Amino acid sequence: MEAEKIVQQLFTVILKQFVFIGLTIISVHILGTANAQTSIYQPNYLYSEIDSVTKNKIFTSLDTLFSQIERGKISESIISKDNSALSISTMQSFAGMEASQKDSIDNFYKKQLINLYPISANKFWVSIAFIGSKDNEPSILKNIINLIATNTNGNITFSIPLNYLTKEWKTKAVGNITYFFRGKINLERAANFNEKNTKIAASLELQPEKLNFYLCNNYQEILQLLGYEYDAELNGKTRDGYGVDSKTIFSIMGNEDFSHDVFHFYSDKIRGDIKRNRTVEEGIGYSWANAYYTNTNGEMIEQKELIQELKKYLNTNPKASLLELFNNDTKIFSHLPPEISVKSTISSLLCDYVKSKNGVDGIKALIKCGSGDNNFFKALNDLVSINQTNFDTEAIKLLENYK
Repeated sequence: MEAEKIVQQLFTVILKQFVFIGLTIISVHILGTANAQTSIYQPNYLYSEIDSVTKNKIFTSLDTLFSQIERGKISESIISKDNSALSISTMQSFAGMEASQKDSIDNFYKKQLINLYPISANKFWVSIAFIGSKDNEPSILKNIINLIATNTNGNITFSIPLNYLTKEWKTKAVGNITYFFRGKINLERAANFNEKNTKIAASLELQPEKLNFYLCNNYQEILQLLGYEYDAELNGKTRDGYGVDSKTIFSIMGNEDFSHDVFHFYSDKIRGDIKRNRTVEEGIGYSWANAYYTNTNGEMIEQKELIQELKKYLNTNPKASLLELFNNDTKIFSHLPPEISVKSTISSLLCDYVKSKNGVDGIKALIKCGSGDNNFFKALNDLVSINQTNFDTEAIKLLENYK
């Protein structure tokens, strides 16, 4: 019996050892697979002058970053300090790039590292392409994004390339606005914008913000600064600006005035979680700021010019209905940029009238009326008794009395 007991004890010890060894092998296999996998394809032909230790740290950190992007929560610990808020905001826009909306395929586009090289002792340029393919069809390039990786004592962080690409740009403070630019700056426009920034905030009973403003010649230049080397959905688009994002502005076609979208920036603070009413906000933007887009001379288009153009149109077309022009947003400004809206022009008159009768409380009520024209007309009727029935009569009065 004693010998049998000893044998059983030995068998138990051996069995435990086998279980331990088996679990260890399984654990090692799982860990090894996890470490070997990466969500970003690294082609064998990719050449880099960076040492293997640093490269591996960058690869691992890139995987972490994109995992956080897809989860919708980017940790500040993986973001470089310079322009960190703007970097996080921009990188979050990378979410969903793998998906093909056209074909409803979630992971159609695959991430591929296409360039990695040092730009200083501890900073590295990283380029990633999003490429998809179908059987018997050419590959489709959706995006190329650029990031700056920084190695600080072995810790890798990322940023958009804004600071690196503008490191030799000039700066000029104009009131609450700090401009960044390469060539010249129109100080008259800049002073006008600073004044508008203060006035718009005050009109909504808010404090004016200090803003960074990058002067860019076109929208493609803006995309480059934000890290978008190429975007298939935005290729060839030039006439837009960008902002206000993280208190940062990128100009519309090189113009120093960004007051239209600055109004949206401040109105967001008034509206909170209520959905934006586009008719209201474009109308107030046209009145308090400008029509956002520049004319052929690079100047912003002001409300006064649009009102005069609308009057000319009605003189030529006396039977035209302002309500129909408003509802259909008819393109009547043939010699102005195609984006200019007659609906927003008419709305600007109506919003001005609300302010003249109800002050800032009326403007706030309009801003918070909710999305859609039904809510706009309800608020307009409640505030100044203008509705779809008397629209033509009342709107033409406002137009005739405009000074």
